[in-house]
Amino acid sequence: MKFVKTDLLTLLISLFILSSCKKPDAVGLAIDPSEVINGTLLDTVSIKTATVRDDSVVTTNLTNSSSIYIAPLAYYKDPVFGVTEANVAMSIGTPGSIAFTKPTGTIAVDSAILVLRYTPHSFYGDTTATKYKLNVYQLAEQPLNQIYYNTKAWSYNPPVIGTSTFNARPSDNVKVLQIVTGAKDTVQKLPPQIRIPINTAFVRSNILTTDSLKLIGTEAFKRYFKGLYLTFDKAQTTGGPGGSFYLLTDSCQLNIYYKNTSSAGVIDTVMASFPASGNFASQIKHNYTGTVIPDALINAAAGRSSSTVYLQGLAGLRAKIAFPSLATNVKQLIGNASLNRAELIITPVAGTQIYPFLPAPRLTMYRLNVAKQRVLLPDAGFVFNGQTDHRFLSVLGFGGYYNLTKNEYHFVITGYIQDLISGKTIDYGTFLAPADLYNSTIEYATGSIQTAGRLVAGGDKTSAYKMKLNIIYTPAAVK
Repeated sequence: MKFVKTDLLTLLISLFILSSCKKPDAVGLAIDPSEVINGTLLDTVSIKTATVRDDSVVTTNLTNSSSIYIAPLAYYKDPVFGVTEANVAMSIGTPGSIAFTKPTGTIAVDSAILVLRYTPHSFYGDTTATKYKLNVYQLAEQPLNQIYYNTKAWSYNPPVIGTSTFNARPSDNVKVLQIVTGAKDTVQKLPPQIRIPINTAFVRSNILTTDSLKLIGTEAFKRYFKGLYLTFDKAQTTGGPGGSFYLLTDSCQLNIYYKNTSSAGVIDTVMASFPASGNFASQIKHNYTGTVIPDALINAAAGRSSSTVYLQGLAGLRAKIAFPSLATNVKQLIGNASLNRAELIITPVAGTQIYPFLPAPRLTMYRLNVAKQRVLLPDAGFVFNGQTDHRFLSVLGFGGYYNLTKNEYHFVITGYIQDLISGKTIDYGTFLAPADLYNSTIEYATGSIQTAGRLVAGGDKTSAYKMKLNIIYTPAAVK
């Protein structure tokens, strides 16, 4: 019995080695330990690639996959992608969203601090060398409950009302002295945050001593106060390339610490917290001057394929890809064969992985429908008439995650390629873009705004790091 098992094992190994030497390559795909599908590998499918600008995107009250409100705030200089900046406009409401009772008597403002919480796992950039200088202004227009795109430029009053210079510490808790009414103040450990001192004279005159009618509730206060505008000081953010922050806007607030002396001479120390309230948006700008990006965009506009593609988050750049030979040469070659697997492989270009701008940890892939609207691929769970495509396996199964060991990204797109070959689906545009690593869904509508990640990848066959589409199929039986 022992020899029978050994002979069987030898036979299986021999069959595998021999089958792998055929042209086109035949490959054995083990679906489970008891089943083997013999397939033929086709890895010469032509791919046309180009770099195009991403669409403008809504940044009003942006949320992540956990339905947490976030806002990108950024300034960094990438040696490949140029300069990116994101500025934030946010409304401020009254404490508890109710009427704020103004202090009476003599008011002395000890300090005012704008607290900006980091969104977990969201920072992208330099945490060591860069000294960030963030300026705060009062908005000259109120963010309303309406749609704003990343192209919206916000007007604000020129005096700087708050500023701070700091190193990014997105993972470090901070210790803060908390005022406790009627008891001893205590030191508390708080989540990672940026704390910006705000001018005390501004706070006193514009909030604590303003007309009571302007403080009768959040909506009245927002109409009067407008809100705050946050932007990095470009000349004073130095020492490193910079970075991108995502603010946890639900937890941002303006804390005012003041002493109120009554007519009877009683001194009361108070902390009033004015929270970020509801309406906020980010303006995002990319400056590609002096980089290779303008030429890449010109090539794409002329319909030319490129050896290199550039993918950039924060509504920057995406790669447009096409498989022009699928419905002709490939269809003629494989006929009515059934596809076992189709896998797209993307490889970063060597030498472009520069700290802190490493390859995006995750990509998304989507297509356009006949109305030029973004939709999922069938392998990513495309929904039709309320039903998810049966070929969707899982988010992880679809892929798009960066494999550090292999230096590759993989997408399993068997259903999509089968539909393109058969003519069931027309390619109105297929795209790759950076996506949030921690999103538990497959992003396609607003994917690139959720991350600042970037990637320089190989494009068409003229690149040493070319994209590859591997198709494994079972030839149709000859009748």
